[in-house]
Amino acid sequence: MIKSMTGYGRHREVIDGRDILCEVKSVNSRYLDTNIKLGRAYAALEDKVKQFAASRVARGKMDIYISIDNIAGDDNGLSVNEKFLESYVALLREIKEKYSLGGDVTIQTVAGRNEVFVQTRPDEDTEAAGRALVQVMEKAFDSFTAMREAEGEKLEADLLSHLEVLEELRAKIAERAPISVKENNDKMKARIKELLEGAEYDEARLLTECAVFADKADISEELARLGSHFSQFRKILCENVPVGRKLDFLVQEMNREVNTIGSKCNDGDIARCVIDAKSYVEKIREQIQNIE
Repeated sequence: MIKSMTGYGRHREVIDGRDILCEVKSVNSRYLDTNIKLGRAYAALEDKVKQFAASRVARGKMDIYISIDNIAGDDNGLSVNEKFLESYVALLREIKEKYSLGGDVTIQTVAGRNEVFVQTRPDEDTEAAGRALVQVMEKAFDSFTAMREAEGEKLEADLLSHLEVLEELRAKIAERAPISVKENNDKMKARIKELLEGAEYDEARLLTECAVFADKADISEELARLGSHFSQFRKILCENVPVGRKLDFLVQEMNREVNTIGSKCNDGDIARCVIDAKSYVEKIREQIQNIE
């Protein structure tokens, strides 16, 4: 099954006191290009995220956003910023005496100042966080892959419909080719006889020239290779591996054969088929740019 390089996936879950969010999206790219947004406290997990992404995706420009919030508060502590508190209380008393102010410094006075208290949090266990993160990424990438596969099914249907048209055009060219060669040979003979106006000429030489022309206009090899490319294209679509690069190369070969057929044939019907074929080859080429 082919996959599109365009997709989006998201999953959020609380695991072992950590609220973890993973979002992943991707667009076309010749290679795998991963951009990760991860909090500084968890920077050590970036390589793990890259390795995980590389195990699930072969090509595409990926943006991965990860948020990890440790919401387990049991291990959090609160302490007093004694230096600040001492300076703060001393300054208040100094102001009271200097300006003869009433009132006392009470617990209510200092409790309203955030600077008095310091919240402490133990160092994060990055290994445990990494294990939890992988669980969330697996589910986010599952939805991401499902979307890419759904897009891939649509692409495959379009590609096969274009390929069927190309096969029909090839069949028309194959049917018309021998007729075109005979017609051109007949025209050549008639024209030569007309130019000679009854004069003697070497019939064998004329037949040789017609044979040379027929050989130059022969497109049987190109048609055979084109048919082989079509068959190979269908087989590649059934492979359960990334096939974008293979298809891209194969389409280049299709285009080469179609161009050669067009340059060899001096026939209006075949020329029209060649123009249509080049159009459909280009449609296929554009679509496979989005295949992994």
